[in-house]
Amino acid sequence: MVALIHPDLAENFEEGMKFVAKKDYTRAAELFKKIAEQGHAEAQFYLGLMCEGGQGITKDEQQAVSWWTKAAEQGHVLAQNNLGLMYEQGRGVTQDYQKAATWFQIAAEQGDAEAQYTLGFMYANGEGVPRDYQQAMFWLSKAAEQGDVAAQFKVAKLNLGSIYSPDNDVKQDFIEAYKWFRIAGVDGDENAKDGLEIAESYLTPSAIEEAQRRADEWIAIKSNTCL
Repeated sequence: MVALIHPDLAENFEEGMKFVAKKDYTRAAELFKKIAEQGHAEAQFYLGLMCEGGQGITKDEQQAVSWWTKAAEQGHVLAQNNLGLMYEQGRGVTQDYQKAATWFQIAAEQGDAEAQYTLGFMYANGEGVPRDYQQAMFWLSKAAEQGDVAAQFKVAKLNLGSIYSPDNDVKQDFIEAYKWFRIAGVDGDENAKDGLEIAESYLTPSAIEEAQRRADEWIAIKSNTCL
């Protein structure tokens, strides 16, 4: 949870966001830096973005990492995920998959879909954490339920069991594989069609009908919640 802040800092932050809206990044960066130094997590996060992109301030990925670390330590979930990305990619810091996984885990536990996907991907590939397909499925499923298309496709593949990988210990479930390939395809994944054909080849007509029903039900529920 992000720490409580003084009302004056909140007002200054809103003023900084007005400068951003006007594309006056120099004045925005100056104001964000002033209040970031006083512990305003949101300002620290935005200042990190500006340091990373060189907007209104000299591009400096090390400074971006520094500000995001301050925000992340206050519970700022986007800063936590961004830190994970910087450690994963070795930008502004020495590449460190273990530290990347740690920050992704912290952000994932707060519900960040991108962090959940990346953490699941790291478990599936044994990057920064021991390879663990069950943990991969756990985190990828959370991201998939939030609408992350890449996670939906990966969940579908893991449901193929040993067809995905000989050491994949996720229980083989072709109905769920078909369901998630279908959802991923509707959400725009261009490779989902090939996955559908693989899953379909292992299913009876009635099982395909059930998989389609599950997928269509999920899509309908998701569509209604987005209205």
